[in-house]
Amino acid sequence: MPKKVRLPIVLMLAFALALGLAGAPGAAKVAYEPWGPHVDEIIMPIIKESEARRIAFERGESVVWAGLTKPEDIDRAKVIPNADMTMTLGFHMFYLCFNMREYPLADQAVRQAIAHCTDRDNIIRTLFKGYMLPMTSFIPQVSPFYKADVPVYPFSHAKAAEVLDKAGYKLDPVTKKRIDPKTGKPMRELKIFTPTYEVAPTSAELGKMIADSCQKVGLPVVPEPMDFPVMLDKLDIMEFDMYCLAWNLSRNPTSLYSFFHSSQDVEAGYNRPGIRDPELDKLLEDLNYAPDLKTAKTASDKAQLILAREMPYVPLYSRPFIDAFRKDLVTGYVPMKGYGAASYNNMWTTLNIRRVDRSGRPIEGGTIRWTLDEEPKNLNPCVASSAYEWEVLSRIYDGLQAMDPDTLDDMPWMARKWDVGVWEPEPGKKGTVVTWYINKGIKWSDGQPFTAEDVKFTMDYLKANQVPRYKPTTDDVVKVELIDKYTVKIYYQNVSYWHLYRVAEFLPKHIWQDVKDWKTFEPWKEPHPKIKGYSKLVGHGPYILKEYRPGEYVRLVKNPNYWRLNPPSK
Repeated sequence: MPKKVRLPIVLMLAFALALGLAGAPGAAKVAYEPWGPHVDEIIMPIIKESEARRIAFERGESVVWAGLTKPEDIDRAKVIPNADMTMTLGFHMFYLCFNMREYPLADQAVRQAIAHCTDRDNIIRTLFKGYMLPMTSFIPQVSPFYKADVPVYPFSHAKAAEVLDKAGYKLDPVTKKRIDPKTGKPMRELKIFTPTYEVAPTSAELGKMIADSCQKVGLPVVPEPMDFPVMLDKLDIMEFDMYCLAWNLSRNPTSLYSFFHSSQDVEAGYNRPGIRDPELDKLLEDLNYAPDLKTAKTASDKAQLILAREMPYVPLYSRPFIDAFRKDLVTGYVPMKGYGAASYNNMWTTLNIRRVDRSGRPIEGGTIRWTLDEEPKNLNPCVASSAYEWEVLSRIYDGLQAMDPDTLDDMPWMARKWDVGVWEPEPGKKGTVVTWYINKGIKWSDGQPFTAEDVKFTMDYLKANQVPRYKPTTDDVVKVELIDKYTVKIYYQNVSYWHLYRVAEFLPKHIWQDVKDWKTFEPWKEPHPKIKGYSKLVGHGPYILKEYRPGEYVRLVKNPNYWRLNPPSK
């Protein structure tokens, strides 16, 4: 039976205090400016080897050494001259995922046995010297929706063997392999996919540690590191047994719906385990369509209890975002609560980072180099799913709202304001309606105006084409109504507190209205219909994609049409 445990956050707080990192819990209020950017060009060299990234940082060939997790890297960064380290607790989860569609991982007993074989404490102690935060829940500790007392299957080979024996997976005394009770033959080999050691050494080693532990109870589990883009392709078509990866999450708990509701079990969808549980679906719907935060919290807590029982994932750890910056080269990076200073989810560093002169004074313009850990596989925003792709795309697109980096409160951004109301989709039934008021004067990067019509087009296009990545955004949309050039209403078929955040605005109508096949469209490769030397990757964010040489670098340049280039005149 699972036990209930409460994992303390004290270790992480002690770690932050010991390092004295900027952005640590209790640090001063974050300073930032809501305009920019202040750098003319970002060159993003693609450096897959972790040691090579360290060398690039030490040589000043990259202004950032981002997402530090290896203890030796953290220790090294602490002593590098001119390295300034920042840390924030993160909306992050590293996990082991099971493909529950296929036997034997469809069997709860096998999943639970593997969970019993997973030694979180040893992983964190061996690979991370205790720098990570053990995670047993499905919501990170930094979230107000975190549930500390979910049941867990504690590490125990004896318990794993007991679960397998009881379910009929007997151990062959000669081969020391488990016998499949359905066939009477040894169980088939079960593979754990991970990125390669060159790209993500701790992830690859973690997969090996879990596999080795499973083998001790006769489970034929083997690690299989592979090229990251190939791995993502296999996950999208559900061609896997298990894999180890991380999610960078958000402040809202609706990721539970995206990851585990049966409606999201589609090709390239986010329900990669393929879990289909009616009781869980009902609770996730209660969460997804909660009218208020109290209702959402109750549904979230109950859903996490079922997830802990069914184990579509084995949550492993949540990492703090630890980033090192070259303070002799740049200033203005912003440690954002829950996201870190260098995360692609943090727009404030992109806007505020500046070069510095020899005296450390900030200067405008110029070029910085910011390493990419892996090849961006696809720069079509309807298809892109990896952090490496959004490292690029997040600098090309903006949103209707922003989040305060210190409080995470909503801020008007491309929308100057919004209203949330109620309408009747049919007599006697209530639904949410959100009215968005778009700021005037915003332009796409090719100079065309950004208007409410682009919001309507994006929502209609994503819904009509059932784009898997955005199903949670569009599934409940009944209609989108254009009120005027800068006002749009989105009508949802039901009431939900979260509908305010279910909006998309990243498809320029004048480019995408002619795109028939969103899956194969490669906007970064196709020439712009009117502007020579420019592509169809048109955004409304602070940067433009100038050049992408696969295997070498991505080059971004300041968007001259960006609407937040300068502070408003007084």
